[in-house]
Amino acid sequence: MTSGLLLLAAMLAALTPNARKGDPCAAESWRADPAQYEGKPVKTAVLGVEEPGLVTSDAPAAAVRILTGNEKEEAGGAIIVLLPLEKFQAFVANFSSRQLGANRSGFGALSKAKVVAGTYGTVKGEGVLLYELDPKTAKELGKPSEILATQLKTVNPATEPTRPGWTRQEFNLAKLSALGAPETTREWERLQALLLAKAGKDKSQRRKASELIAGAKTGEGFKIEDETAKVEWTLVWR
Repeated sequence: MTSGLLLLAAMLAALTPNARKGDPCAAESWRADPAQYEGKPVKTAVLGVEEPGLVTSDAPAAAVRILTGNEKEEAGGAIIVLLPLEKFQAFVANFSSRQLGANRSGFGALSKAKVVAGTYGTVKGEGVLLYELDPKTAKELGKPSEILATQLKTVNPATEPTRPGWTRQEFNLAKLSALGAPETTREWERLQALLLAKAGKDKSQRRKASELIAGAKTGEGFKIEDETAKVEWTLVWR
């Protein structure tokens, strides 16, 4: 899923129109004029979240690179968000999905990018967005880009194949039917059919879609084996 998320982020950046120079919601504006923004509150629309990797309990802080933008969803450049370890999972889960609007059309609920607020700061020469992290604490950290690089290098045992010739992939139910996401309704129905076929007549092994989604939200990590593709799917919600 890592390469898929990075590719999606790159596609979003390439296809999204750019914000005007000096837009206060653009990370590029913050970096271009640090005297105006350093240590000041800022906010931006999160147009995309790149693969954040894994955070270990001994890490000094967590880092997530996002694509910033304004209310018109014009791109304002990428920036690393530094945040406390305990906020990492909730941040990624929240800002990886879009906010649904009240109005609906024949194509479903309208949506828009969620807005994140924080403080702009420079840490070891790199401009970052500090999210629920004290600026004084942030100054004592290492380079944000190196913190993120360490996360991306961390091996996740859950992604390692358990059967020769097989791979493990995640199916993020939080992104089901989201624009550009590989988690389509058709693929979700196919995975459920695989699960039903494996259960056969054993009713105790059958799971409703609502049960699978609820389990993903609580981190159950339910597995579905795809014998044809030799892929073990893990249901997640983030």
